[in-house]
Amino acid sequence: MSGAGLKALRDGDPVRIGPYRLLARLGAGGMGQVYLGRSPGRRLVAVKIVHPHFADNASFRRRFGKEVAAARRIGGFYAAQVVDADTDADPPWLVTEYIAGPTLQDAVDEHGRLPETSVAALGAGLAEGLRAVHEQNVIHRDLKPGNVLLAQDGPRIIDFGIARALDAASQSLTLVGTPGYMSPEQYLGGVIGPSSDVFCLAAVLAFAATGRHPFGEGPPDALGYRVRHEDPELTGVPASLRGLIAAGLEKDPDDRPATGDFLDHCSALAADEGMSLPQTFATMIATRVAETEIFTRRADAGERPPEQPQQGPGNRPPQPPPQAPPQAPPQAPPQARPQRVPQGPGAGRPPGARSPGPLNAAVAVGVVGVVMIALLIAFAADDDRFGRSSNADGTSTPTSSASRTSGRTSGSGSTSRPSASPTPDPTWEAFDDISVNDCLDAYKDPYDSGEWSENTPSAVSCGRSDAYVKVTGVRDSSTECNSETLDGESWWRSPAHDGDNIYLCVRRQFRKGECFLGKKGKDESKVYITGHGLMTSWSCSKNTVPKDFDYILQFTGYYATRCPSGSRRWNDFREGVLCARVM
Repeated sequence: MSGAGLKALRDGDPVRIGPYRLLARLGAGGMGQVYLGRSPGRRLVAVKIVHPHFADNASFRRRFGKEVAAARRIGGFYAAQVVDADTDADPPWLVTEYIAGPTLQDAVDEHGRLPETSVAALGAGLAEGLRAVHEQNVIHRDLKPGNVLLAQDGPRIIDFGIARALDAASQSLTLVGTPGYMSPEQYLGGVIGPSSDVFCLAAVLAFAATGRHPFGEGPPDALGYRVRHEDPELTGVPASLRGLIAAGLEKDPDDRPATGDFLDHCSALAADEGMSLPQTFATMIATRVAETEIFTRRADAGERPPEQPQQGPGNRPPQPPPQAPPQAPPQAPPQARPQRVPQGPGAGRPPGARSPGPLNAAVAVGVVGVVMIALLIAFAADDDRFGRSSNADGTSTPTSSASRTSGRTSGSGSTSRPSASPTPDPTWEAFDDISVNDCLDAYKDPYDSGEWSENTPSAVSCGRSDAYVKVTGVRDSSTECNSETLDGESWWRSPAHDGDNIYLCVRRQFRKGECFLGKKGKDESKVYITGHGLMTSWSCSKNTVPKDFDYILQFTGYYATRCPSGSRRWNDFREGVLCARVM
């Protein structure tokens, strides 16, 4: 979406969303259609309207609301700001500040790699932006060159939480992110923390310094293998940055430096130079600003914007409107960015940022295009809520009848605006906070197959010894979990809220040396495993078992065909053999 040209509204497009008047189309992203809009105070904004097939998903709406609430708390100069949202609208919508500028991907593709000082300044800005994000317990999850905008006063991080938001709708184990820029733990379905964003930051800086993706090109599977098992290609990275970037790309998240290390190192290298962009980059940014002003003037005057000319003999670039300045491009209009309160000398722009040099007027008036932000929201573990914006005089995009995703859906299947519901109790909210790939410190009660060892689910690090189960889905019914009980799979139901239950589909996580329960069958010489027993956890040192069981079994491994010496084996467990010894 960033870098796409402005296009006229089509028949059927809304002309207003909430209090925002729509001026043009900016493009379509993975989650919705994006428009250039104007606020009642005449500031330019980017308005994203969620696709109907996401809007119909009750789980998506809940997660979307939480992520919006979290993102509205994120401050700082280097993260694009959320302005407004209505997560209860039909369809939901989100408004962010509008920034006219190319993505790092577009700029490097067009003009080549950045010099050392520019890469250092870019690294300092992105590290400061990520630090502000992480302070709000938010993880970006998809930092890449296409999610970094180059503005006149420094870079901006955009598109927060695409991976988390899409996961809330799909609730699948499909990886969501950008191959080659995802951390190894993302590929492996492990715990995602700030160090995952550090990996992405290092990869982005490697791209900026070399003009190449650090793990090369190719299909997603090949890129995933290189990220997990091969060293990045850092030839061409300046020596002053190579050690830091290489450390940021370590496979083990515990071996990576913190965002503060990137900020300190890059700030020292950048000194007082700010972004110090080459003239070609500065001109590209200024062109986007000029294009935006020309287009919005025409839109405000009710003119239909001209179509982009086809290249060829006889084609002349469009002429400027009478009010266009004849020599230099206009500076960014006052409404292009919300005003921030200065905080000390020189505040209001990143340290050392400077305006680009003069822009050729023919370029400024010869192109009509713009960059927009589609700022989506990342995961936040809290339940902060915010008030709805007025939508009384707005019109929404017509909602088509779309098939639902494979994730949770509303119980009624209705596409109408959700009605007000009573405040959920804390137990239901605990279920609502759980997502696919979370690990839980709970197991089936050994004395009652219908109960769990904990009253409410609580996500823990998947590396902990008490991470007994992993969430593989969040559904509306137990049948949707498709649990294979003899593969150590089950489900956990929430209390009802507003007629709706949440079902967590879970899979038992075994570790060597851990014990669970087995029983005798008709053939007493054999040891049998059951769905209930596989989901339990029992002390290996005990000499008693619950009445429904006969054996304590100690897990010795999960193998393709054979078990270690002294182990019993159970074939057809998942896709291999379950091995355990009788205690």
